[in-house]
Amino acid sequence: MIQKSVKKTQISWLKGIVKTVVFLCFSGESFSAYYDTLPRGVRMLALKQVQTSTIESAFDRQQQEQSYFFRLNLDASSIENVDETLKAAFQEVKAISPLAYEQLTFGEYQARGSADVKVDGAGLAFGLSNRLTIYGTFPWYDARVNLDIRRTRENNYQDVANTLKENGEGAAANILSQVTPGLPDINGGVVQSVVVNYLNYQPLGNWQAEGMGDMELGAIYRLTDWDNAGLALTGGVILPTGREDDPDILQDFAFGDGQTDVFLEFGGGINIPNSRWSFESFLRYTYQFSHDRIMRVPESSDYPYGSENGLFREKLGNMIDVTTNVNFQLKRWIGFSWGYLYNYIGIANYDSQFGVANDIHALYTERSQKTFRAGLHLSTVPLYKSGDFFLPFNCNITAQQIVDGMNTPKYARYDVEFRFYF
Repeated sequence: MIQKSVKKTQISWLKGIVKTVVFLCFSGESFSAYYDTLPRGVRMLALKQVQTSTIESAFDRQQQEQSYFFRLNLDASSIENVDETLKAAFQEVKAISPLAYEQLTFGEYQARGSADVKVDGAGLAFGLSNRLTIYGTFPWYDARVNLDIRRTRENNYQDVANTLKENGEGAAANILSQVTPGLPDINGGVVQSVVVNYLNYQPLGNWQAEGMGDMELGAIYRLTDWDNAGLALTGGVILPTGREDDPDILQDFAFGDGQTDVFLEFGGGINIPNSRWSFESFLRYTYQFSHDRIMRVPESSDYPYGSENGLFREKLGNMIDVTTNVNFQLKRWIGFSWGYLYNYIGIANYDSQFGVANDIHALYTERSQKTFRAGLHLSTVPLYKSGDFFLPFNCNITAQQIVDGMNTPKYARYDVEFRFYF
Protein backbone atom coordinates (compact mmCIF):
# COMPACT_ATOMS: atom_id res chain seq x y z
CA MET A 1 0.00 0.00 0.00
CA ILE A 2 1.05 3.61 -0.40
CA GLN A 3 0.46 3.96 3.30
CA LYS A 4 3.52 1.82 4.06
CA SER A 5 5.96 3.81 2.00
CA VAL A 6 5.39 7.54 2.47
CA LYS A 7 8.09 9.34 4.45
CA LYS A 8 5.94 11.49 6.73
CA THR A 9 8.42 13.82 8.40
CA GLN A 10 10.33 14.85 5.27
CA ILE A 11 7.48 16.93 3.84
CA SER A 12 6.34 18.27 7.22
CA TRP A 13 9.85 19.57 7.97
CA LEU A 14 9.96 21.32 4.61
CA LYS A 15 6.59 22.94 5.26
CA GLY A 16 7.84 24.17 8.61
CA ILE A 17 11.13 25.59 7.43
CA VAL A 18 10.17 29.26 7.48
CA LYS A 19 9.81 29.09 11.26
CA THR A 20 13.58 28.79 11.53
CA VAL A 21 14.78 30.85 8.57
CA VAL A 22 15.01 34.41 9.83
CA PHE A 23 14.98 36.94 12.65
CA LEU A 24 14.93 39.95 10.38
CA CYS A 25 16.22 43.31 11.46
CA PHE A 26 16.56 43.35 15.24
CA SER A 27 18.38 40.15 16.18
CA GLY A 28 21.47 41.34 18.00
CA GLU A 29 23.61 41.39 14.85
CA SER A 30 24.27 45.13 14.85
CA PHE A 31 27.67 46.73 15.25
CA SER A 32 26.47 48.54 18.39
CA ALA A 33 25.90 46.83 21.72
CA TYR A 34 22.84 44.61 22.17
CA TYR A 35 21.32 46.92 24.78
CA ASP A 36 21.70 50.15 22.76
CA THR A 37 18.55 52.04 21.81
CA LEU A 38 18.10 54.94 19.41
CA PRO A 39 18.44 58.49 20.75
CA ARG A 40 15.19 60.35 21.12
CA GLY A 41 13.77 61.45 17.76
CA VAL A 42 16.26 59.44 15.69
CA ARG A 43 14.88 57.11 13.00
CA MET A 44 16.43 54.02 11.48
CA LEU A 45 15.75 52.23 8.19
CA ALA A 46 17.06 48.67 7.94
CA LEU A 47 17.27 46.71 4.68
CA LYS A 48 18.22 43.07 4.84
CA GLN A 49 18.54 40.10 2.52
CA VAL A 50 18.65 36.51 3.74
CA GLN A 51 19.67 33.71 1.39
CA THR A 52 19.77 30.04 2.36
CA SER A 53 21.84 27.32 0.78
CA THR A 54 19.91 24.69 -1.17
CA ILE A 55 17.97 22.72 1.44
CA GLU A 56 18.21 19.01 0.70
CA SER A 57 18.11 17.30 4.09
CA ALA A 58 16.87 17.56 7.65
CA PHE A 59 17.60 16.21 11.12
CA ASP A 60 15.01 13.63 12.22
CA ARG A 61 13.69 13.00 15.73
CA GLN A 62 16.84 10.93 16.51
CA GLN A 63 18.91 13.93 15.32
CA GLN A 64 20.11 11.95 12.31
CA GLU A 65 20.41 13.69 8.94
CA GLN A 66 18.06 12.44 6.18
CA SER A 67 17.38 13.62 2.64
CA TYR A 68 14.01 15.04 1.62
CA PHE A 69 11.97 12.61 -0.42
CA PHE A 70 8.45 11.37 -1.06
CA ARG A 71 8.10 7.69 -1.95
CA LEU A 72 5.20 5.89 -3.65
CA ASN A 73 5.09 2.10 -3.65
CA LEU A 74 2.37 1.35 -6.21
CA ASP A 75 0.28 -1.71 -5.40
CA ALA A 76 -2.98 -2.91 -6.91
CA SER A 77 -5.34 -1.32 -4.38
CA SER A 78 -3.70 2.11 -4.69
CA ILE A 79 -4.02 2.45 -8.46
CA GLU A 80 -6.86 0.19 -9.55
CA ASN A 81 -9.25 3.15 -9.56
CA VAL A 82 -7.11 5.27 -11.88
CA ASP A 83 -9.15 3.99 -14.80
CA GLU A 84 -11.56 1.18 -15.65
CA THR A 85 -9.06 -0.83 -17.71
CA LEU A 86 -6.64 -1.11 -14.80
CA LYS A 87 -9.44 -1.95 -12.41
CA ALA A 88 -10.65 -4.83 -14.61
CA ALA A 89 -7.12 -6.28 -14.90
CA PHE A 90 -6.49 -6.11 -11.17
CA GLN A 91 -9.83 -7.65 -10.29
CA GLU A 92 -8.92 -10.58 -12.56
CA VAL A 93 -5.70 -11.05 -10.58
CA LYS A 94 -7.64 -10.85 -7.31
CA ALA A 95 -10.10 -13.51 -8.51
CA ILE A 96 -7.19 -15.83 -9.30
CA SER A 97 -5.48 -15.31 -5.95
CA PRO A 98 -6.19 -12.79 -3.16
CA LEU A 99 -2.59 -13.39 -1.99
CA ALA A 100 -1.22 -12.33 -5.35
CA TYR A 101 -3.44 -9.24 -5.33
CA GLU A 102 -2.09 -8.18 -1.91
CA GLN A 103 1.57 -8.75 -2.81
CA LEU A 104 1.58 -7.39 -6.34
CA THR A 105 3.70 -4.24 -6.77
CA PHE A 106 3.92 -2.27 -10.00
CA GLY A 107 7.04 -0.40 -9.09
CA GLU A 108 8.25 2.31 -6.80
CA TYR A 109 8.77 6.00 -7.52
CA GLN A 110 10.71 8.46 -5.40
CA ALA A 111 10.41 12.23 -5.59
CA ARG A 112 13.52 13.83 -4.12
CA GLY A 113 13.07 17.46 -3.14
CA SER A 114 15.23 20.50 -2.52
CA ALA A 115 14.33 24.07 -1.59
CA ASP A 116 15.86 27.53 -2.01
CA VAL A 117 14.62 30.45 0.09
CA LYS A 118 15.46 34.16 -0.22
CA VAL A 119 14.03 36.75 2.17
CA ASP A 120 14.18 40.51 1.62
CA GLY A 121 13.36 42.41 4.76
CA ALA A 122 12.74 46.04 5.68
CA GLY A 123 12.63 47.46 9.17
CA LEU A 124 11.70 50.84 10.59
CA ALA A 125 12.57 52.07 14.10
CA PHE A 126 12.08 55.29 16.04
CA GLY A 127 13.52 56.51 19.32
CA LEU A 128 10.60 57.60 21.51
CA SER A 129 13.12 58.43 24.22
CA ASN A 130 16.78 57.72 24.89
CA ARG A 131 15.70 54.49 26.59
CA LEU A 132 12.74 53.35 24.47
CA THR A 133 12.78 52.41 20.78
CA ILE A 134 9.81 51.09 18.81
CA TYR A 135 10.19 49.12 15.57
CA GLY A 136 8.52 47.06 12.89
CA THR A 137 9.92 44.47 10.45
CA PHE A 138 8.40 43.45 7.13
CA PRO A 139 9.73 40.31 5.33
CA TRP A 140 9.16 39.36 1.69
CA TYR A 141 9.81 35.74 0.63
CA ASP A 142 10.88 34.21 -2.65
CA ALA A 143 10.83 30.42 -2.33
CA ARG A 144 11.36 27.56 -4.76
CA VAL A 145 11.00 23.80 -4.38
CA ASN A 146 12.41 21.45 -6.99
CA LEU A 147 11.27 17.83 -7.30
CA ASP A 148 13.21 15.14 -9.16
CA ILE A 149 10.87 12.16 -9.72
CA ARG A 150 12.59 8.86 -10.54
CA ARG A 151 11.62 5.22 -10.65
CA THR A 152 13.54 3.29 -8.01
CA ARG A 153 12.08 -0.23 -8.34
CA GLU A 154 10.50 -2.31 -11.12
CA ASN A 155 7.34 -4.42 -10.86
CA ASN A 156 7.42 -7.75 -9.01
CA TYR A 157 5.16 -9.83 -11.29
CA GLN A 158 7.57 -12.78 -11.44
CA ASP A 159 8.34 -12.66 -7.72
CA VAL A 160 4.64 -12.97 -6.89
CA ALA A 161 4.27 -15.94 -9.21
CA ASN A 162 7.25 -17.64 -7.51
CA THR A 163 5.70 -16.99 -4.08
CA LEU A 164 2.46 -18.62 -5.17
CA LYS A 165 4.34 -21.72 -6.30
CA GLU A 166 6.19 -21.92 -2.97
CA ASN A 167 2.85 -21.73 -1.16
CA GLY A 168 1.47 -24.62 -3.14
CA GLU A 169 -0.63 -22.49 -5.48
CA GLY A 170 1.08 -23.65 -8.65
CA ALA A 171 -2.09 -23.53 -10.72
CA ALA A 172 -2.74 -19.95 -9.65
CA ALA A 173 0.88 -19.08 -10.38
CA ASN A 174 0.63 -20.45 -13.91
CA ILE A 175 -2.55 -18.47 -14.59
CA LEU A 176 -0.97 -15.35 -13.09
CA SER A 177 2.05 -15.76 -15.36
CA GLN A 178 -0.31 -15.65 -18.32
CA VAL A 179 -2.21 -12.62 -17.01
CA THR A 180 0.64 -10.37 -15.85
CA PRO A 181 2.17 -9.81 -19.33
CA GLY A 182 -1.05 -8.00 -20.15
CA LEU A 183 -0.84 -5.72 -17.13
CA PRO A 184 0.42 -2.23 -17.91
CA ASP A 185 3.78 -1.04 -16.65
CA ILE A 186 3.31 1.98 -14.42
CA ASN A 187 4.88 5.19 -15.70
CA GLY A 188 5.17 8.74 -14.40
CA GLY A 189 1.78 9.68 -15.78
CA VAL A 190 0.09 7.02 -13.67
CA VAL A 191 2.02 8.23 -10.62
CA GLN A 192 0.63 11.72 -11.17
CA SER A 193 -2.82 10.23 -11.61
CA VAL A 194 -2.50 8.45 -8.24
CA VAL A 195 -1.45 11.69 -6.54
CA VAL A 196 -4.24 13.71 -8.21
CA ASN A 197 -7.13 11.24 -8.46
CA TYR A 198 -6.47 8.88 -5.55
CA LEU A 199 -4.97 11.32 -3.03
CA ASN A 200 -6.71 14.46 -4.36
CA TYR A 201 -3.55 16.59 -4.42
CA GLN A 202 -2.44 18.93 -7.13
CA PRO A 203 0.17 17.38 -9.50
CA LEU A 204 3.70 16.89 -8.24
CA GLY A 205 6.31 19.18 -9.72
CA ASN A 206 8.46 22.20 -9.12
CA TRP A 207 6.87 24.96 -7.03
CA GLN A 208 7.61 28.67 -6.67
CA ALA A 209 5.93 31.48 -4.75
CA GLU A 210 6.58 35.00 -3.52
CA GLY A 211 4.81 36.89 -0.80
CA MET A 212 4.72 38.68 2.51
CA GLY A 213 5.90 36.93 5.65
CA ASP A 214 4.74 37.49 9.21
CA MET A 215 5.18 41.09 10.38
CA GLU A 216 6.87 41.82 13.73
CA LEU A 217 6.08 44.91 15.84
CA GLY A 218 7.98 45.55 19.04
CA ALA A 219 9.67 47.86 21.50
CA ILE A 220 13.15 47.82 23.08
CA TYR A 221 13.65 49.33 26.52
CA ARG A 222 17.13 49.95 27.88
CA LEU A 223 17.16 49.08 31.59
CA THR A 224 20.55 50.46 32.64
CA ASP A 225 22.97 53.35 32.11
CA TRP A 226 26.19 51.53 32.98
CA ASP A 227 29.36 52.69 31.26
CA ASN A 228 30.69 49.37 29.94
CA ALA A 229 27.66 47.09 30.20
CA GLY A 230 23.91 47.13 29.89
CA LEU A 231 20.61 45.27 30.01
CA ALA A 232 17.59 45.58 27.76
CA LEU A 233 14.05 44.23 27.59
CA THR A 234 12.22 43.69 24.30
CA GLY A 235 8.59 42.76 23.77
CA GLY A 236 6.20 42.64 20.88
CA VAL A 237 3.78 40.82 18.65
CA ILE A 238 4.13 38.81 15.43
CA LEU A 239 1.12 39.22 13.15
CA PRO A 240 -0.12 36.49 10.75
CA THR A 241 0.46 38.43 7.52
CA GLY A 242 2.31 35.58 5.74
CA ARG A 243 0.75 32.92 3.53
CA GLU A 244 -0.07 29.53 5.01
CA ASP A 245 0.80 26.34 3.17
CA ASP A 246 -1.85 24.90 0.86
CA PRO A 247 -3.05 21.48 2.14
CA ASP A 248 -3.66 20.40 -1.47
CA ILE A 249 -0.05 20.97 -2.59
CA LEU A 250 2.50 18.49 -1.26
CA GLN A 251 5.59 20.48 -2.23
CA ASP A 252 4.78 23.96 -0.96
CA PHE A 253 5.50 25.53 2.41
CA ALA A 254 4.21 28.50 4.36
CA PHE A 255 5.59 32.03 4.76
CA GLY A 256 3.84 32.32 8.11
CA ASP A 257 2.04 30.26 10.75
CA GLY A 258 -1.42 31.76 10.41
CA GLN A 259 -1.73 32.82 14.05
CA THR A 260 -0.65 35.71 16.27
CA ASP A 261 2.42 35.36 18.51
CA VAL A 262 3.61 37.47 21.42
CA PHE A 263 7.20 37.46 22.65
CA LEU A 264 9.35 38.76 25.47
CA GLU A 265 13.13 39.02 25.21
CA PHE A 266 15.71 39.83 27.87
CA GLY A 267 19.43 40.24 27.41
CA GLY A 268 22.54 42.25 27.99
CA GLY A 269 26.18 42.68 27.22
CA ILE A 270 29.51 43.78 28.64
CA ASN A 271 32.58 45.41 27.16
CA ILE A 272 35.65 43.86 28.78
CA PRO A 273 37.68 46.75 30.26
CA ASN A 274 40.94 47.69 28.54
CA SER A 275 40.30 45.33 25.61
CA ARG A 276 38.59 45.20 22.24
CA TRP A 277 36.40 42.28 23.25
CA SER A 278 32.76 42.31 24.28
CA PHE A 279 30.20 39.67 25.16
CA GLU A 280 26.40 39.65 24.86
CA SER A 281 23.57 37.18 25.27
CA PHE A 282 19.78 37.22 25.21
CA LEU A 283 16.82 34.93 25.75
CA ARG A 284 13.51 35.17 23.87
CA TYR A 285 10.27 33.38 24.75
CA THR A 286 7.44 33.30 22.19
CA TYR A 287 3.87 32.26 22.96
CA GLN A 288 1.88 31.09 19.93
CA PHE A 289 -1.88 31.47 20.10
CA SER A 290 -4.22 28.81 18.69
CA HIS A 291 -6.09 29.27 15.42
CA ASP A 292 -8.34 27.37 13.00
CA ARG A 293 -6.65 25.73 10.04
CA ILE A 294 -7.72 23.52 7.12
CA MET A 295 -5.52 20.41 7.01
CA ARG A 296 -5.51 16.90 5.58
CA VAL A 297 -7.16 14.13 7.60
CA PRO A 298 -4.54 11.35 7.72
CA GLU A 299 -5.60 7.73 7.99
CA SER A 300 -2.62 6.45 10.00
CA SER A 301 0.76 7.58 11.30
CA ASP A 302 2.38 5.85 8.30
CA TYR A 303 0.04 7.64 5.89
CA PRO A 304 -0.16 11.37 6.71
CA TYR A 305 -1.57 12.40 3.33
CA GLY A 306 -5.26 11.70 3.60
CA SER A 307 -7.47 12.32 0.58
CA GLU A 308 -9.85 14.67 2.45
CA ASN A 309 -9.46 17.98 4.27
CA GLY A 310 -10.82 18.87 7.70
CA LEU A 311 -10.97 21.81 10.09
CA PHE A 312 -8.49 21.64 12.97
CA ARG A 313 -7.81 23.93 15.93
CA GLU A 314 -4.03 24.21 15.90
CA LYS A 315 -1.93 25.32 18.89
CA LEU A 316 1.72 25.37 17.88
CA GLY A 317 4.35 24.81 20.55
CA ASN A 318 5.87 27.82 22.26
CA MET A 319 9.40 28.83 21.30
CA ILE A 320 12.60 29.52 23.19
CA ASP A 321 15.55 31.23 21.50
CA VAL A 322 18.94 31.68 23.14
CA THR A 323 21.71 33.67 21.42
CA THR A 324 25.26 34.26 22.62
CA ASN A 325 27.78 36.47 20.80
CA VAL A 326 31.45 37.26 21.27
CA ASN A 327 32.58 40.46 19.49
CA PHE A 328 35.99 41.85 18.59
CA GLN A 329 36.37 45.50 17.54
CA LEU A 330 39.40 45.75 15.28
CA LYS A 331 38.98 49.47 14.58
CA ARG A 332 36.31 51.92 15.62
CA TRP A 333 34.59 51.32 12.25
CA ILE A 334 35.12 47.55 11.78
CA GLY A 335 34.45 44.53 13.98
CA PHE A 336 33.90 40.78 13.97
CA SER A 337 31.50 38.50 15.84
CA TRP A 338 31.08 34.81 16.57
CA GLY A 339 27.80 33.46 17.88
CA TYR A 340 25.91 30.38 19.03
CA LEU A 341 22.13 30.20 18.56
CA TYR A 342 19.72 27.67 20.04
CA ASN A 343 16.07 27.39 19.03
CA TYR A 344 13.43 25.11 20.58
CA ILE A 345 9.75 24.67 19.64
CA GLY A 346 7.46 22.60 21.86
CA ILE A 347 4.99 19.95 20.75
CA ALA A 348 1.94 21.24 18.90
CA ASN A 349 -1.63 20.37 19.87
CA TYR A 350 -4.56 19.72 17.49
CA ASP A 351 -8.26 19.58 18.29
CA SER A 352 -10.94 18.42 15.86
CA GLN A 353 -13.60 15.77 15.35
CA PHE A 354 -10.87 13.52 13.90
CA GLY A 355 -9.37 12.01 17.04
CA VAL A 356 -6.70 9.86 15.40
CA ALA A 357 -5.71 12.64 13.01
CA ASN A 358 -5.15 15.02 15.93
CA ASP A 359 -2.44 12.75 17.35
CA ILE A 360 -0.87 12.12 13.93
CA HIS A 361 -0.53 15.83 13.15
CA ALA A 362 1.18 16.39 16.52
CA LEU A 363 3.89 13.82 15.70
CA TYR A 364 7.36 15.25 15.04
CA THR A 365 6.28 18.81 15.85
CA GLU A 366 8.77 19.16 18.70
CA ARG A 367 11.81 20.82 17.13
CA SER A 368 15.22 22.15 18.04
CA GLN A 369 18.27 23.44 16.22
CA LYS A 370 21.80 24.50 17.10
CA THR A 371 23.57 27.05 14.92
CA PHE A 372 27.00 28.67 14.74
CA ARG A 373 27.36 32.15 13.21
CA ALA A 374 30.21 34.45 12.19
CA GLY A 375 29.94 38.06 11.08
CA LEU A 376 31.75 41.11 9.74
CA HIS A 377 30.39 44.48 10.89
CA LEU A 378 31.13 47.90 9.44
CA SER A 379 29.91 51.19 10.92
CA THR A 380 30.33 54.83 9.95
CA VAL A 381 28.52 56.04 13.08
CA PRO A 382 31.76 56.78 15.04
CA LEU A 383 33.17 58.52 11.95
CA TYR A 384 29.95 60.52 11.54
CA LYS A 385 30.05 61.65 15.17
CA SER A 386 33.67 62.86 14.76
CA GLY A 387 32.84 64.63 11.48
CA ASP A 388 34.95 62.28 9.35
CA PHE A 389 32.04 60.82 7.32
CA PHE A 390 28.84 62.38 6.03
CA LEU A 391 26.35 59.47 6.47
CA PRO A 392 25.76 57.30 9.59
CA PHE A 393 25.03 53.68 8.72
CA ASN A 394 25.92 50.09 9.64
CA CYS A 395 26.64 47.16 7.34
CA ASN A 396 26.43 43.64 8.78
CA ILE A 397 27.48 40.55 6.81
CA THR A 398 26.93 37.21 8.52
CA ALA A 399 27.02 33.51 7.69
CA GLN A 400 25.61 30.73 9.82
CA GLN A 401 25.29 26.95 9.67
CA ILE A 402 22.87 24.64 11.45
CA VAL A 403 25.07 21.91 12.93
CA ASP A 404 22.56 19.82 14.88
CA GLY A 405 18.87 19.61 15.55
CA MET A 406 15.69 17.56 15.82
CA ASN A 407 12.89 17.56 13.24
CA THR A 408 14.39 20.58 11.53
CA PRO A 409 15.91 21.30 8.11
CA LYS A 410 19.70 21.56 7.71
CA TYR A 411 21.03 24.53 5.76
CA ALA A 412 23.48 27.41 5.71
CA ARG A 413 22.25 31.00 5.76
CA TYR A 414 23.85 34.22 4.53
CA ASP A 415 22.70 37.69 5.58
CA VAL A 416 23.55 41.16 4.31
CA GLU A 417 22.04 44.10 6.17
CA PHE A 418 22.26 47.89 5.97
CA ARG A 419 21.00 50.26 8.68
CA PHE A 420 20.61 53.95 7.94
CA TYR A 421 20.07 56.56 10.66
CA PHE A 422 18.38 59.91 10.14
